[in-house]
Amino acid sequence: RNATSNNDGNNDDNNLIECKLVCDRFQSKQKLPNAPRAVFLRDPLERLLSAFLNKCYDDETIREGHCEPNDVFHPRSHSAYNAMTHERKDGNSASGEEDEEDRDHEPLLLQDIRDNDQQFFAAYVDILPLKWNLHVIPQAVTCDLYRNFNDYDFVGNMDEDFMMDLHRMAEKFGGALPDVLDDVFGYRSNLELLSITSKERDGRQKEKNVSVSPTAHVNVGARRSWHATLAPSKVKQFYTAQTVRRALEYMSIDYVLLGLEVPGWARQMLREDAL
Repeated sequence: RNATSNNDGNNDDNNLIECKLVCDRFQSKQKLPNAPRAVFLRDPLERLLSAFLNKCYDDETIREGHCEPNDVFHPRSHSAYNAMTHERKDGNSASGEEDEEDRDHEPLLLQDIRDNDQQFFAAYVDILPLKWNLHVIPQAVTCDLYRNFNDYDFVGNMDEDFMMDLHRMAEKFGGALPDVLDDVFGYRSNLELLSITSKERDGRQKEKNVSVSPTAHVNVGARRSWHATLAPSKVKQFYTAQTVRRALEYMSIDYVLLGLEVPGWARQMLREDAL
């Protein structure tokens, strides 16, 4: 959701109201009483990193103003972003000039850590409580999920069984849903890779001259999606044990109220740091 449509300084209030209206419509069964409801849960630590990669680490999307607080991470105003967007549509903006100009306006803090992924992410996590963005609010409190959890007809997980959960949801609800899900996520081809023997898999690799991972079903992001961040494959590049501890202070509510488990890679980081 693009939160930069207004330039009157009331973006936060407007988007919170809009988010509440969307949640109210979604939770109400008056308009679509027979429509099934489904929700997919994501590991909170990986979700936090994914939001950072998409909203802060990407030089293009950071202009949207979601890498908050903007006073720290992107001082240029939302109106500046909108002006640049209109310039691009009109074809009047020179390529590459925006990125260079943005870097010139970065605070000294970011200029010092921008090239160090772990330090950049750590700075974001440390400052996060000063300005909560809708993209990083814990899942448990989004649309009061922790209160309505049992009202959903299907609950899936964006983890190593993500593709299988997509298949189960498609089988459960049927109709046009299987084709829609496959078009977006390609879950059928991923499940096919799981069903072939190692010999057949090796044969495909040689025949097509491509690398096929035996764990191709692991959720590393929707590669067809323009906003995919592949966060699960980058956790060790950005997280440290200290950042894990800090992030858990904010996201533990998801693990507790939604019954999620802290991922193995995070537990391993904490164990190794304690040695």
